[in-house]
Amino acid sequence: MRDYFLRCQMVWRRIPCRLFLASTCAALLGIAAGRNLIGPVYLVSGSSMSPTYQEGSMIHTIPVSGSLERGDIVVLDDRKGDYALKRIVGLPGETVHIWRGYVFINKKILIEPYLAKQVYTFPRQRAAVFVLGEGQFFVLGDNRPSSADSRLYGPVERKQVKKRVMMPDTAVKARFGPIRIPTFDNAALRLPVPKLS
Repeated sequence: MRDYFLRCQMVWRRIPCRLFLASTCAALLGIAAGRNLIGPVYLVSGSSMSPTYQEGSMIHTIPVSGSLERGDIVVLDDRKGDYALKRIVGLPGETVHIWRGYVFINKKILIEPYLAKQVYTFPRQRAAVFVLGEGQFFVLGDNRPSSADSRLYGPVERKQVKKRVMMPDTAVKARFGPIRIPTFDNAALRLPVPKLS
């Protein structure tokens, strides 16, 4: 037994052993501190958020504190055992229309400058109108043709939103434009019907 302790002391006195142990402890402490201070980092797989986030990009996330806003990019549980990266477009209590390739919120067009040129939004299923309840959000990917989002699986609940992606203050935000969806009465008044004789 004493020989064993003597061998351990000899090994401990060697510089490489001390260096290895010190670097291992430093690495473990660094990882623990980084996850607690900086927050989780996720790897983007898939192209549903391109061109904003390309496949293979690393994103830094923070816990969701406060209210979620239109344009926030969030990590959410897609109820398929995986996490998805999407942009919040519709807020609780709003009505989202997808009409003629554009997104309308409460009948006002949503201008989305973060989308690539010539990218239009079309419904995935037959439904093109989504009425959001309390605590429900409508999320879309920035690459609309290849994104599985709320057009496919409907609005997401607040409890499904797990993290918020850190975005700079200079990030472009969506805004409402001057175009509105015409109501049926207004559309009928503008289209005169010729009388048959």
